[in-house]
Amino acid sequence: MTDRVPGFEFALLGPVRARYDGVTVDLGQPRTREALAILLAAAGRTVALPLLVDGLWDEGDRPARAEHSARTHIWRLRRALARHTVPEPVLATVGDGYALRVPARAVDAWAFERALARAGEVRASGGSAEQAREVLSEALALWTGEPLAGLHGPHARALRARFAGVRQALLEARLELDAELGDRPRLAAEAGALVMEYPASQRLRAVQMLALYRSGRQAEALGVYEDTRRYLSAELGHVPPEERGPCAELAALHRRILCSDPTLRLPGTDPQPKPPGGHAFPSAVGGFTGRAEQVRELTEILTRPDTAAVVVSAVNGMAGVGKTTLAVHTAHGLLDAFPDGRLYADLRGADAEPLQPHAVLEGFLRELGTAEEDIPEGADERVARYRSLLAERRMLLLLDNAASCEQLRPLIPGAAGCAVLVTSRAWLTGLSGARHLRLDVMPLAEALDLLRRTVGDRAVDDDPGAAAALAAACGFLPLALRIVASRLAAEPGRTLADMVRCLTDERGRLDELRTGDTAVEAAFELSYATLTAGQARAFRLLSVVDVPDLALPSAAALLGLGTDEAEELLESLVELNLLESHHLDRYHFHDLVRAFARARSTREDSPGTTARAVAGLLDFCLATARNADAVAHSTEPGERTLIDVAVASPGLAFGTAQEATDWMREETALQRMLIARACADDTLPLSQAADLIDRLNTVLSGITHLTAVTEQARQVAEVAARRGDRPSEALARYVRGNALWHANSFPEAESELTRSLELGDGEAGVRLRASAHLTLCANARVHGRFDAAVAHGEASVRLFRALGAATAEGTALGELAFNYARQGHLAEARAAAERGARLVGGRESVSKAIGLYYLARVLRLCGAREEALRRADEGLVLFRTLNVSSFEAASGNLIAELHAEEGQYALAAQTAETFLPLARRVSAMLEGGLLRTLGRSLPHLGQDARADACLRAALDLFEGLRADQDAEQVRQWLTTGQRGPATPFIPR
Repeated sequence: MTDRVPGFEFALLGPVRARYDGVTVDLGQPRTREALAILLAAAGRTVALPLLVDGLWDEGDRPARAEHSARTHIWRLRRALARHTVPEPVLATVGDGYALRVPARAVDAWAFERALARAGEVRASGGSAEQAREVLSEALALWTGEPLAGLHGPHARALRARFAGVRQALLEARLELDAELGDRPRLAAEAGALVMEYPASQRLRAVQMLALYRSGRQAEALGVYEDTRRYLSAELGHVPPEERGPCAELAALHRRILCSDPTLRLPGTDPQPKPPGGHAFPSAVGGFTGRAEQVRELTEILTRPDTAAVVVSAVNGMAGVGKTTLAVHTAHGLLDAFPDGRLYADLRGADAEPLQPHAVLEGFLRELGTAEEDIPEGADERVARYRSLLAERRMLLLLDNAASCEQLRPLIPGAAGCAVLVTSRAWLTGLSGARHLRLDVMPLAEALDLLRRTVGDRAVDDDPGAAAALAAACGFLPLALRIVASRLAAEPGRTLADMVRCLTDERGRLDELRTGDTAVEAAFELSYATLTAGQARAFRLLSVVDVPDLALPSAAALLGLGTDEAEELLESLVELNLLESHHLDRYHFHDLVRAFARARSTREDSPGTTARAVAGLLDFCLATARNADAVAHSTEPGERTLIDVAVASPGLAFGTAQEATDWMREETALQRMLIARACADDTLPLSQAADLIDRLNTVLSGITHLTAVTEQARQVAEVAARRGDRPSEALARYVRGNALWHANSFPEAESELTRSLELGDGEAGVRLRASAHLTLCANARVHGRFDAAVAHGEASVRLFRALGAATAEGTALGELAFNYARQGHLAEARAAAERGARLVGGRESVSKAIGLYYLARVLRLCGAREEALRRADEGLVLFRTLNVSSFEAASGNLIAELHAEEGQYALAAQTAETFLPLARRVSAMLEGGLLRTLGRSLPHLGQDARADACLRAALDLFEGLRADQDAEQVRQWLTTGQRGPATPFIPR
């Protein structure tokens, strides 16, 4: 076979097709295409005429002159191909037979059938599992439908069966590689779908068992084994009983799952792709000077080979001695030694309230690729997840400004491979296995080098005595030296001797300070005294905001300045080393500088001045959060404002929902600080704090976030009650109730929402009351109290209609409609749902998607399943586009139930499997609903044991959530074996 006509492409894995240079070749009649398929399947070998005849016709269907007819089809095929071949023919006559002369790459089936061998060759030659999987995936992508579609001759039937066997083998091999690599979160769903297609494949069942087990679904994995045993027993009834059971490999996997073999939780021979490491190290200080011996020692410790434990090095020393600068400089030099990434945290050990490990782990898990909704709430669970992500990885951690060993221990990785560099003012003797380095003040020579880098060699060489005296006056502390040197560089006319005199005089006024801080304090006073009024004001006011760092727009709002003017001031303070900026447009203080700035603010700024600055920042943050809320939910700014809270700032604008949620997440610490400040300072508007909590609740998601929102809403509600601020208390209790509802704390949510209704009286509270009624409607529905749900739903609709809030009214109508249907009022339900969908259906928004979902679930109860499925699919597309996870999972549950009710159990099970991973992240109720759908569908697919495991898991979830109606339904299914329609859970 020679490469004579590279322009041809032939397809057998679907309808038989031929193309030449992208142009389709007209092959004519089906028998002609079948003749082509026979020749292509021969892979260049000669096909004798009798074999051609046998392949085209069954014995009883052959024409009287079969060989003549076969030659006719070959003639037609040659003519069709000849239009595109010059000068030599593609189809050659060889004796009494025919051969097709095309290159191997021209025929899809040839590559398809060679793929398994090529994947084996890749592995045998040292290639990775990923490379082998890519070979298999490329081959499987060639399968475009039923091979030789529309052809029915004996050869076509045989070839179809052969290709189907090859496809099964390719799928089995690829899924085994997926399991080995451990990087496919939907592997359980994919394996389950293929098991339905190939129920006799024990290889696929093994992958399904392993994927289920790794997903925390051990009972289902064991159920798969039991279903396999039953299937084989029924299908192989003609063989001896001892030969009917699962194969040895599957039985061994079953035993390992039974005893929770820990090695099953690890990928196979290739390591699991590593999650992204953080890249948040501060920038190295320009012009780093001295400390060569310390850098060498730290580098040697942290890169020590063959260690059996995590390497920990702790740098301690007095404030201002340069611990952080040394650590950051050393860490930047080690990045190549730790290829899997790095993590950084300022633990704020010098603050009155150092950062808690729980909060640090939240940030680390996020940087390591954990989705917000997947971050565990419990401290122990966070530590376990964090250490499992760092296992088998080489990462460098820089834990700066630690307060204590207790703060550090949860942050130390659990296995060798990582290194941890710690800085602290304390000597952390209780840190097991750590190597300690005490950092002292700079030697004179290094202190002079630091001065040279800033003021130049000439200034130091012209008056070495003054340079030495200046270093001594600064206590040889790098922080003090940098500040003083920056001042000298900013005032070229001032000499070193002048600076020594000023510094000595300043120290005389500060004799009450502790010895270690005297030099630094004096340097601060010296620099502060020469600031312009604008610089000094900015320096003082920035210090009153107790957050790790502040973004430029927020700093501008605090100072009451435009962004450009604020940036100019802040950058001037950075140049004077009074402010630091390790990341673009974000600023923070060294903790000693912050303490000094706060002391100056207490002395020089009136309480009213400080309060006005913080109030401006709160106003800006609320305005920006409202904009973020509007973009994230595709509404108009202010459309969701529940009480009358005025804002003066326009806030930041966002182009996309991702930008909006990113800002809310990045500034969460600032927003929570402002809410706490408003609770403590009665000069700040508590109503703005309450509104800000509402935005935090609606824009961000996840159990971890809900817990913080719930706690701060409680604080605001209590403070508002003490102050007699009914609107703020009403909003805070609504926010808390809504957050509790999302966290499945239904009884407590009802209590808070009811109290919110009582407080939100008057004209100003109409939208708040309407919203509270709507959540109470959903809460009553969860418990099956449909009369109460209808009462709340009708109240919500009336109030939103009175406000002219069409979108909100449409959403409320959708919730109300479902409850009408559950009461049996189907005509009213359908009318309400259709009106609701019209009211929210103007633009592509979350509200429109929810309207479609509400309509779909009502149509389902009305028996219009086909239309319900269409509406649910439309809503699902929007939910995915807008990243609304809870409703995306709910749509999957509804669609799966609709398939089950239509008797399409395989499709129902596949849909439920697909959405289960998402549901496990966003809602225990939705997870229970999808497990219930699986429990209903799997018995029809011969998977009774796994079905029972799914139902028992669903029952555990429903009982834990006190969802009594759902739990009772599942109990009946388990007891009676009768599995009828279920009621889907609807998120809010």
